[in-house]
Amino acid sequence: MIEPLRYIVRHWGMNPEFMETLRHHPNVTKVKAEGKNFYLKRRKYSSVENQMEEHYLTSYLLSNRMKVECPLLTSSRRPYVKEGNQLYSLYEALEGTPLKNDSITSLTNAGAYLSTLHLFLKKYRCHNEVKGWEIEKHVREWVDKLDSTTIGKRGQRILSRMKRSRTSFESLPSQLVHSDYNPGNILIKEGEVSGIIDFERIRTAPRITDIGYFLAGILKVVPEGRRDHSIKWIKSFMKGYERYGHLSFEEQRLLPAVVNLFLLQHAFLFFHHGYSEAASACIFFIDDLTESSHFQLIFQNEK
Repeated sequence: MIEPLRYIVRHWGMNPEFMETLRHHPNVTKVKAEGKNFYLKRRKYSSVENQMEEHYLTSYLLSNRMKVECPLLTSSRRPYVKEGNQLYSLYEALEGTPLKNDSITSLTNAGAYLSTLHLFLKKYRCHNEVKGWEIEKHVREWVDKLDSTTIGKRGQRILSRMKRSRTSFESLPSQLVHSDYNPGNILIKEGEVSGIIDFERIRTAPRITDIGYFLAGILKVVPEGRRDHSIKWIKSFMKGYERYGHLSFEEQRLLPAVVNLFLLQHAFLFFHHGYSEAASACIFFIDDLTESSHFQLIFQNEK
C-alpha cells in the first residue's frame, strides 16, 4: 500500500525517505522527507470543495497567528491530490503531543484557545457552502435505529427527560465551528497549545456545540472512581474558555444538555461496535449527570 502513496506524495515535489501508515489511523501516513515530518491524509468522506475550504480557512487562521494545520499546495497549486475517487492532502507536522486530560494547565489553555478560535471563525466568510451540525437529529436517528434494544429505550427516556427541561439549543446563534475539537486534535508543548489539527469537518452550529463535543469526549471514558476529577477538568476548560469568550446565560443553561447529547451518541457508538459494557457505563454516567444539580452549576459564571 505504501508504494502508490509514495507516488502521490511526489505531487508535492518530494522524494520520501520514509513512509509509515499509522496503526490507529489507517487513513493517515507519516512521511519523512527533506529532513522534516509530514502527514499524508486520505480524506475519505471529503470533496474538492471541502478541501479548498479547509485551505482557505486555515490560511486565514495562520494569517491571524493561530497555530493550525494547513494543507500544503501541490506543484499545480492545489491543496489536494485526487486519485480515482479518493482525495489526499499533505500537512507539515506541527510541534507538540496530543492533550492529556490530567493536565489542568493544558486543559485551561485548550479552553482559551478554542475561545480565540471561535472569535476568528465567527468573522470568517466561507467560499463554499458548509453543512450544519445537527447533533440532536443524529442522536434521534440512533434512537430510532436502536428502538427495540434496551440501550435505545434508555436513550429515548433520557432524550424525553432532557426535552422537558430545556428549549432547543438550535435557537442559539450559529457560526462556523471546528466540529472535531478533541484531545487528539489539540497539540500541547510545555503546557501551551502548539497547534490545532483536522479542520476537514468544519460545520455551522452554536459555538457551545464545540465545547460540548470536547467535554463529552474527555468524560466518555472516565472510570466511576475518578468522576470527581471530571468536575475539575470541566471547570479548568471552562475557565480558559471564559478568558476570551463569555457565554450568555442561555448558553450556560443549555451546555449541560449538549454535553449529554454527545455522551449519548458515544454510548450508541460503543454499543454499535460491540462494547456493551462501556455503552451501559456511559448511559449510567448520563443519568448521574442529568440528575445532578451540581453538573448544571459548574457551567455558570463564578461571581
